Amino acid sequence: MFIDNREIPKGCKERWNFLAAQMTVNKIEVPVTVINGVKDGPTVVITAGVHPNELIGQAATVQLAKELEPEDISGTLVLVHIENPMGLQFKYANRSPLDNVNMNSVFPTGTESGEDMGKDSLHLGISPTKQAANRIFNTFIRLADWHVDMHGGELLEDLDFNIEILPINEPVDEKTRALARMFMSTKIWEVPQGTIPQMPNYPGRGSAVAEANRLGIPSCFFEIGGEGRLSQTLVDQAKLALRNMMMCVGMLEGTPVHVEPVVYSGGNVLFAQEGGLHFINIKSGDLVHKGQELGYTMNWEGEIIHRDICPCEGLMTNMVVHGGVEPGDMLFVIANSLSS
Repeated sequence: MFIDNREIPKGCKERWNFLAAQMTVNKIEVPVTVINGVKDGPTVVITAGVHPNELIGQAATVQLAKELEPEDISGTLVLVHIENPMGLQFKYANRSPLDNVNMNSVFPTGTESGEDMGKDSLHLGISPTKQAANRIFNTFIRLADWHVDMHGGELLEDLDFNIEILPINEPVDEKTRALARMFMSTKIWEVPQGTIPQMPNYPGRGSAVAEANRLGIPSCFFEIGGEGRLSQTLVDQAKLALRNMMMCVGMLEGTPVHVEPVVYSGGNVLFAQEGGLHFINIKSGDLVHKGQELGYTMNWEGEIIHRDICPCEGLMTNMVVHGGVEPGDMLFVIANSLSS
């Protein structure tokens, strides 16, 4: 197999720093491991760290790269350990300090042309983050028979383990739904376009998952962990789930575990209406109910000035845990129960 102008023969494992972007003086390099198995099989690509402080997935890919050998693998396993290393270096929640771009919105859509091809504005060069997204997608993700994008709660965000998929009413949806059921997750969240009323443009185009789906590659968000914390327990859970998925597609030997999940569809997002001190009444993973008070905001005179009322029946997938808010801050993300 040839990847990044290098040959990785069958039965070999190779790690290198992939040149993702060039700047005037410096460059961005991304650590990558490729394990080319001794037997034929599928190509599985696992990417992590597009949002740089969602750390569980990054650690899981690093440990899997150390644990797995070509003799264990049928096919090719590609592990991109962190896609946005500068964001991690400077502890940015979901952007790069180099250009303030969210990489998960600038993967190539195939519709760019002329001055619009990833440029910040007229006559400016392609930003480092857009360069990296383009090169990572075209070098690695395009090779995939199956793609998993590792995510989690951001620096100020608590999150419950779930698998998120983006149905697009294309034949790939069937494989994507099958992929989502390979991770032993009891919760799957389907988010077709326009099914979160407070964010009508979500998911839009430009995420790695959305663009892989449009190429016919089954792809999903694997969501686990949060608040910038590393827990070996959660890393082990992620590795076990990824190994189970690899068994399902015939990459690893063994009998996979099948779990019947609860499927949620669409959702609601609550934003802060007032600035002040924000209190939370629930935790991520809770089932919440229409009319339930999820939290409230208090002003500096000690008065409650806003109560956050749940608009639906559903699952609290993730929430911002920092207690200082201003108007427009995201507070709660709820996946709708199918019966809602």
